[in-house]
Amino acid sequence: MFFYFKKAAALLFLSLAVFSSQVFSKEISVVTTSFPQYDLVRHIVADRAKVTMLLKPGADAHSFAPTPKDLIAVEQSSLFVFNGGENDEWIEELISSHKGDGRFKTFSFVNEVSLLEEETKEGMEQEKDESEIEETEYDEHVFASLRNDEIILDKLCQVLSEISPENKEFFRANADDYKEKFAYLDRKYEELFAKASTRTLIFGDRFPLLYFVRDYGLDYYAAFKGCSSDTEVSASTVRFLIDKARNLHAKAIFKIELTNDAVANTVASAAGAKVMVFNSGHNVTVEQFEKGVSLYDLYESNLDVLNEALN
Repeated sequence: MFFYFKKAAALLFLSLAVFSSQVFSKEISVVTTSFPQYDLVRHIVADRAKVTMLLKPGADAHSFAPTPKDLIAVEQSSLFVFNGGENDEWIEELISSHKGDGRFKTFSFVNEVSLLEEETKEGMEQEKDESEIEETEYDEHVFASLRNDEIILDKLCQVLSEISPENKEFFRANADDYKEKFAYLDRKYEELFAKASTRTLIFGDRFPLLYFVRDYGLDYYAAFKGCSSDTEVSASTVRFLIDKARNLHAKAIFKIELTNDAVANTVASAAGAKVMVFNSGHNVTVEQFEKGVSLYDLYESNLDVLNEALN
């Protein structure tokens, strides 16, 4: 009888211990604004944290506005990871409201790497209020550079490890693994451009790839800047892009994923080229999201596109 009582007591104690750990253990909750932030975080934490993306799959990151539910999720998170820049101005207000609150932790991509000034290339549509802008504007699409992503992974891993020290080695192994994949892809891009017959890209779209072209010493022409809110293009810009495409014997006119292809189609049709999609990584479709497509997958898919367009 004593044996069975002792066994039952042990089982009861074990059950209470498991219940206690479930109740009192603190779950790590990371809220991210858009896909690049979501992807890097999830590759570091794997199944050891809850990761949420505020931007809906298939949506344009430039037009995102948080809901009250989003703001509550952000304030209750262990860490809030965002890109930073013009499109994240609402976040600066949120951070200001929590100034001095040590519990509210944030991580901004643009604060972790060297920024490039946004530029207006020859033939590019000039923004309507551009003449009124006095301060320097920086390109916020830092994630479009594989080399930046490696730097960000390191720093993001460090912050996550401070929040969850018991997972430090696990996080570091995952971050290093993803860094190696980005480094491999970086080398593949170097090899591709080394043998390319042309090193100029033509975009009938926004151009959020300044960091990318600077990494590999490429040239480009585009209809709009990367952060442009304009959607209407002038006849002079279209004509300029058509002439450039003809003079360079361009095989492809690029457009960014999830954007309108009207300008690219017009230029491509007149220049005898084809429209090709270049993944900038700013978001994925609903189907891609459900399949678990990664930032690495998107950038790897660009290799085939560029190989066809530039050779």
